[in-house]
Amino acid sequence: MDNSDRRIITSPYRRGADFGFLFGIYLSVMFFSSIFGKLLPLTGLLSLLLMLGVPVFIFIVLRRYNRELQGCATFPMMWMTGVVTFICGILISGTLLVIYMKWIEPGFVLSQLEGLVETGKKLPGTPVAEAGEIAARMIRANFIPTPIAIVTEIIMATIVSGSILSIIISAGFALLHKSQRRRGSSES
Repeated sequence: MDNSDRRIITSPYRRGADFGFLFGIYLSVMFFSSIFGKLLPLTGLLSLLLMLGVPVFIFIVLRRYNRELQGCATFPMMWMTGVVTFICGILISGTLLVIYMKWIEPGFVLSQLEGLVETGKKLPGTPVAEAGEIAARMIRANFIPTPIAIVTEIIMATIVSGSILSIIISAGFALLHKSQRRRGSSES
């Protein structure tokens, strides 16, 4: 491997983008399986399992990046790799969501709000009923969020939560590196 290849591998931005492409596919499957969960109940279960697997996916990505650098990845490098993975992944899946909600099923947002109203009516006195009432007022006021507005909110929430998750996992690796260095220096 020559030096130019080595720089590409060590770049947290490049590796985050590479991992982000895979993560975008992962998130797309997760989002669309939740959308189609009403038609095919097992896809709803798949969506839940994929949601629970997000921290595992990021852990595997950061561990792989750390191994590529032979255990020399620093905390900021791993954190940035995780953040870029989330950014690239959510941009890919967000684009697909906008396409779906805007052109494939244009009434998707309205049907979801109407479904929330109906569910709220079945569960009086619960937070779901309050959310249903808010959804009913939104429908009456014709205040239906656009697909791009919804996806923008999802993107922001994903980037923030992805950054926090990446910090936690990267900190774990950094502590592991620190303890390994201490053990190595105490054995010397």
